[in-house]
Amino acid sequence: MTITVDDVKLLKSQRLTDEADGGGRATGEAIVDNEINNLFPDISRLDRTLGRINLRKVFAGVVTENQDRYLGAHCIITRKPGDDLVHALMFNTGSQTDEREEARNFIEGYVMPSITADFDLFGDQYAGQRALSCIAFENRRIPEAGDVYQLVTDSTFQYVRVTSVQHELREYTVVHTNGTLITFTRRFIKLDISAPLLNTYPGGQPTLTGVSDRNLDGVKVTRVRSTEVADSARYFGVNQLSRDAAAGTLDLEVDSIYAQLVPNSIRENALVDQIAGTHKRYYLASSAANRTLTLNFTSTAAGESRSFIGTGAYRGSVELTIQNGTWRDNGAGEFRLQSGSAAFDRIAIDYEVGAITAYRASAFTGTASVTYRPGAAVTGQSITGEIEIALGNRGYAYTLNLAEAKPRPGTLTVSFMALGRWYVLRDEGDGKLVGEGAGSVDFATGSVSLTLTAMPDVNTSIIYDYIAQDDFNLQLHSGSVTQDPVRILHELADKDIDPASVVVRMTRGGVEVTLTGSSSGALSGSIGSGFIYAAEGVLDIRLEHTVDLGSVIEIEYSFSDGSGSVLTNVTAGADGAGMSTGTIPGAPFKPGSVSITWDAKQRGVIPVFNSNKVANWAQLDEYNTEKTLNYSVADDGNSGWRSASGAAAIDGFINYETGEFALRTEQAYNLPEYYVNYRRTNGPELGTVNTEARESFAGTLICRAQKVSAVYAPRFEHIAAPQMQLHIVRNAGGGIVPGSLIFTWAGITYIDRDGVLYKDIDSRTNAGIAVGRIDYMGGTVTLATWPSNAATTGVNVLACVTAAVGFSTSYAFFRTPGAPLRPASLQITAVRADTGEVITATPNLRGEIAEGAIHGSVDVRTGIVKVRFTDDPNDETDLSTVQVVAAQLRYNAVLQTSMPMDAKLLGLDPVRLPADGRVPIYRDGDVLVIHHTGKTPATTTPGSTVTLSRYGQAEIYVVDSKDNRLDPAQYTTDREAGTLTWANPVLIQDEDGEPLTPPLTICDRVEHMTVCTEVQITGAVSINSPLPWDLPATETFVSSALTWGDMQARLYRWFTQKTWNTGSPNWTDNPIGDQTTAQYNSLNYPPEVANMGSISGKWAIVFTSTTSFQVVEQKLGVIATGSTANDLSPINPATSTPYFTIRAEGWGTGWASGNAIRFNTDACLGPAWLVRTVLAGKGTMNDDNFKLQVRGDAD
Repeated sequence: MTITVDDVKLLKSQRLTDEADGGGRATGEAIVDNEINNLFPDISRLDRTLGRINLRKVFAGVVTENQDRYLGAHCIITRKPGDDLVHALMFNTGSQTDEREEARNFIEGYVMPSITADFDLFGDQYAGQRALSCIAFENRRIPEAGDVYQLVTDSTFQYVRVTSVQHELREYTVVHTNGTLITFTRRFIKLDISAPLLNTYPGGQPTLTGVSDRNLDGVKVTRVRSTEVADSARYFGVNQLSRDAAAGTLDLEVDSIYAQLVPNSIRENALVDQIAGTHKRYYLASSAANRTLTLNFTSTAAGESRSFIGTGAYRGSVELTIQNGTWRDNGAGEFRLQSGSAAFDRIAIDYEVGAITAYRASAFTGTASVTYRPGAAVTGQSITGEIEIALGNRGYAYTLNLAEAKPRPGTLTVSFMALGRWYVLRDEGDGKLVGEGAGSVDFATGSVSLTLTAMPDVNTSIIYDYIAQDDFNLQLHSGSVTQDPVRILHELADKDIDPASVVVRMTRGGVEVTLTGSSSGALSGSIGSGFIYAAEGVLDIRLEHTVDLGSVIEIEYSFSDGSGSVLTNVTAGADGAGMSTGTIPGAPFKPGSVSITWDAKQRGVIPVFNSNKVANWAQLDEYNTEKTLNYSVADDGNSGWRSASGAAAIDGFINYETGEFALRTEQAYNLPEYYVNYRRTNGPELGTVNTEARESFAGTLICRAQKVSAVYAPRFEHIAAPQMQLHIVRNAGGGIVPGSLIFTWAGITYIDRDGVLYKDIDSRTNAGIAVGRIDYMGGTVTLATWPSNAATTGVNVLACVTAAVGFSTSYAFFRTPGAPLRPASLQITAVRADTGEVITATPNLRGEIAEGAIHGSVDVRTGIVKVRFTDDPNDETDLSTVQVVAAQLRYNAVLQTSMPMDAKLLGLDPVRLPADGRVPIYRDGDVLVIHHTGKTPATTTPGSTVTLSRYGQAEIYVVDSKDNRLDPAQYTTDREAGTLTWANPVLIQDEDGEPLTPPLTICDRVEHMTVCTEVQITGAVSINSPLPWDLPATETFVSSALTWGDMQARLYRWFTQKTWNTGSPNWTDNPIGDQTTAQYNSLNYPPEVANMGSISGKWAIVFTSTTSFQVVEQKLGVIATGSTANDLSPINPATSTPYFTIRAEGWGTGWASGNAIRFNTDACLGPAWLVRTVLAGKGTMNDDNFKLQVRGDAD
């Protein structure tokens, strides 16, 4: 007899309930296919309100009365529930007999107890409490919000999750054994927890060694254990393809690698760049003059038209003339009619974007005129950082505070690890983070918001790195800016060149022009001039006009073989006039080949603009700064020096014959002193008075030269025409505020957006042509495209802002707009008024803030933040107080919304589960079944054959309009050919003879069984064998398989024992003591088992006399008695067939009372737990189902 399809059943367990004893062993009762509530109960209104988990144990069983092997048995979910708020999963504990309580522990094994905690309960903690009073030695680790602990007594236990922590040092006094009083210090800790205590947990009293081992009533105290993440369970489910899969591919993409195990317990929302307290971030004018433009409005929606001014606008400065009406903004984003026709119901403006939107019944398409003052919001090196991930701060949303050194567009990357694999988000340069997640970067504030596609692994870090940009100060700049010639600074392939051999060829206006070198190191020609630094092999070319875009510059020169090169350091000091003298060894030198480089330092000051400085011309407090400048000079071929950056002569000389030199190494510069000029109408203004100061020379000169004996060889090089660089601001003392720059050159208007320069802004779309970038700190712009043969003069700045200082404070008190906050998510940013430094702080998981000059606390339950700015929080004299700019005090945080769930109603303890409630259903090494069911409308012509569009199906069947299957006797299929042939006649009925409801549909399912080799949280799943067909997204499903392997009934581990201890029976698989002399003849009369009756059990046949015995199963107890004179076939009541059969002929003689035979049996059963998860929300279906398929092979 072979195993047929009808022999494979899905069997019920003993108890299909959610009680603690639900589940158990298999019964012989099959689950009726497609019957409502055949496994799970209806979903109640309370389930829909709070969420619910139902667990049901089932068995895949082969009900044949033989021992045939069911090969490669496995099970898959082929279709999810239709209701998006209902989810189905499978898992396997590996037990044939476990019940729901054990299955629950298996699921809740995500968090497991580990070592003893660093604190004890202080006194009894009563049922219903939501807080724990604890005590600890003062040097022990303090619990943190998000930590999970286990409370254990002799009779019960409970897991608790900490939501907030308060602690302080207290003194306690105890009576010593000799009657003396002893006082000591301990740390008192109050822990708020996420769910109330279910039982009373006794706690001890403080002692010199810790706490007492019994409470005041003499009851043993509770043991408190720390926990760790285990995440050992594996789950199986189904999700659909999110992208079409082509035949032959090894890479698939599903809509998610996760499925919902429990309803979400926490929802999060990022609060980004919030102003602390009542301070508002203001939008400043970037120009003192108005700008007038012609706008083109286009229709964007019914009754809505929009146009863009291309830049930000200063509030209250915008005047719009449109449709014979003049409108002016009110500073709050709305326009008011000033004169003329009111052709619009409403006109609004987004100041930062510069978008003007007009509303009326019919959309407006046409032109308008706008006059406004440009405005900008007040935005620096390779930096790395991390966020440590622990159980308490694991989530999806994170924020980074990069205000101390803001990211440059396009440079930020964020990496995190999930499921043991690193994933990356990158800034594409437009402020959006893309990759395995989403997020945004505010280049103006340094605030970063991250939303990850999966929670990062515990005990890893989120790592970020980026290139920084700088800014600061607030001054307006406008008007014509003197420009240097176009500079090409090119390092040749060789050093020690002959300056007289240099010829530079380029194209201007389609005509070749040249620059020619001289022995003095000068370059000259019709297009410009330049300098040759022969020793370094550097050409400094200065062009009076632009070369042709895309042209190539050819350089011809001769270079030394290196034998005559000199490179050495010379130590020298500076005299009172700033001059240094010395001798370069190796002379005589070739004129035009000598260069010297050195460093010098300049002192600077930064003012503190405090709110108490209100008197006219009040001198401000100042803080010293220092910066290092690098200088380089070259000889002019005539014993003099010139600067490396131009033709300017430098004091000193060089003697080519002896190497002696003199050089000015300390330059004079202007040192500003600051004062405040207070005007009651306009407020305080910052002023400066310059005094002359002198640099400080570092003492080392780096000298390079060529000896007169140098030998030269020719060389040619080609370089691309360089990008155009223009100066916007000079000596501003700070960087340009991003978004504030507008300038014109060569008849073209250029606008800065996030460090990119645009021209030809289209007012209809706000789009423009990117033509260059801006160096905010250097005050220059670099153009990648430019007009040909344009003069390098004529740059006119229309709008530009560089940095400023504001009023200061040393305290801040504010609350967040909502609570609670995720622990350690708050990030505070402040700008020091004394140094202009951006300082930041993040609280620890206990809410304590103590980082740099920022100290204080955050109450995560209420969102209240108290901070003090000081270098020494213990200094009560205010001498350590730090002033910060109040208007620039900001914070980021993550707001949490907790969903209170009752563990009894939910069916599981949410404290022991993942915070997001999701589990992966695909893992490396899992067996996957990729399947797609095609549907063909059926025309039931008796005796006819239908050829389907594909062949090699796994299954072909017919269903009616209600998804009920047609009796298979009404057709035959050829799956290899992909055909179906109708019977003659055809009866439209199911297998039981019940009529079906037309129309009928032929369903043909193809599938591909493979192994998962890699899983990524993006939904990418890799497999180890190519896909045979093209399969469409959304209609194709990927099921992970719960596998049992080969299944068959069997009897094994047969041994005897001379003595059977009834009080302590031996259920191991090895005998204890001597074996019996008598033996059963299993060779000629082997014990028999069948798939239908056998169970997974451990058995003992215990003799009560020389011929009589009892049949004992480890968990079932004594189930039968027997005699050696008769066949033994104890009946399995679940199937009404024998558990096993032992023939009488095999017993022989010699058995004695107390002898025992031990053996085990296996069942042809595959246990599985099914999980139905109901999320909170309104259901979308009255009757719902999911489909399960038990699969295997047989001869």
